[in-house]
Amino acid sequence: MGWTVLTAISVLVIALLMLALTVSTILLARDLRRALARLGEVSRALEQDGRPALQSVRTAAEEAGRVAAVLRQEVDGLVGASRRIRTQATEVADRVAERARDLEVVLDILQEEVEDTALDVAAALRATRRGASVFRSLKRAVLGRRR
Repeated sequence: MGWTVLTAISVLVIALLMLALTVSTILLARDLRRALARLGEVSRALEQDGRPALQSVRTAAEEAGRVAAVLRQEVDGLVGASRRIRTQATEVADRVAERARDLEVVLDILQEEVEDTALDVAAALRATRRGASVFRSLKRAVLGRRR
């Protein structure tokens, strides 16, 4: 057996390997085509089902943005109202404190006047008693003791 038989066997083995490679490539291509077809079907289904879902997500995001803007406006309004109320409360407290000081001054003056009046009334009563006492003494002296 020489080189020719060995070469023929080698060529036969190479041919069989090439045939096996060709058959496996054909089978792989067929499986790949089926997988691509299935992938295309899934892609179309995702596209059909995904568009409405994606649109819903976009709509929800837009609505969330609008809600956030409205909330921001409301919070800004509440903050402004809170500032106005705080300013007004401070002004009212200042006016009340000022009036309380004025009232304190008026009450001090009133107390002084009441004390002075009480002293004047006491002095007038004392003077009236003395005068009445003097008058009774004169009456007794002039009219005598008649009882």
